[in-house]
Amino acid sequence: MTEKFKAKIACWTNFTPDHIDWHGGLENYFKAKAKLFLGDQAPEYSVLNAQDKRLAEFSKKCKNVVMFDDDKDCYIKDNGIYFRGEEIITLKDCPLIGHHNYQNIMCGIAITKLLGMKNEDIREQIMSFTPPEHRLEKVREMDGITFYNDSKATNPEASIVAIDSFNDVDVALILGGRDKNTDLTQMCNSINKHINTVLLIGEATQRFEENLVKNGFSNIIKEQSMEDAIDKAISLKPDVVLLSPACASFDMFKSYEHRGEVFKEYVLSK
Repeated sequence: MTEKFKAKIACWTNFTPDHIDWHGGLENYFKAKAKLFLGDQAPEYSVLNAQDKRLAEFSKKCKNVVMFDDDKDCYIKDNGIYFRGEEIITLKDCPLIGHHNYQNIMCGIAITKLLGMKNEDIREQIMSFTPPEHRLEKVREMDGITFYNDSKATNPEASIVAIDSFNDVDVALILGGRDKNTDLTQMCNSINKHINTVLLIGEATQRFEENLVKNGFSNIIKEQSMEDAIDKAISLKPDVVLLSPACASFDMFKSYEHRGEVFKEYVLSK
């Protein structure tokens, strides 16, 4: 089917290593995706991420290119998202946080504008979107603290995305669970940049603490349960309490969904 499929609008959000065993190498994986944008299968419009260096270079081979997260087509300026000079929505009206989510919104705006959708209708649809559970899900605001449930972050790469979503605010991060023994260097770097306090729970506590200290982060608190970690975080009076564990859940919970539900239920009970 993919040998004949031809889209009116094709979008490529980013390119990262995945499915390498199936495709037999990174370049084969790229070519498998790229063929939907080239030759007889080339779409009428190609919507590409300007911040992905591989895709920015690839755009030179495509026709009728619309870039998002650039300075021409769809971009962020003055805390708003614009499409070719027109403000579509302010960032504060977006129901999602984090630059990765803003990129998804920009991508959606580019596609809907190409389809002729009105600005007010695009804005209404964005504002009415309900974020999925356990993915940087805003749980509540209480006494100046905003609580986020990112229990779906079961590895460091996923947690980095959440951690990097917060700038210039006091964040208490609840981290830990069943360790996947993955490299923690990049996550520790992000924590150093964006997090004030780390609260560790679960089986990964010792290794995570060792890696954080080795990478220059020392404001670490160890707790025995999710509830204890939440209570301690609240006592610190940060701007944000973020659950983004970077671990599997099975040491203390049935699943990442169960972990997220325990977090939400306890926060909502306060």
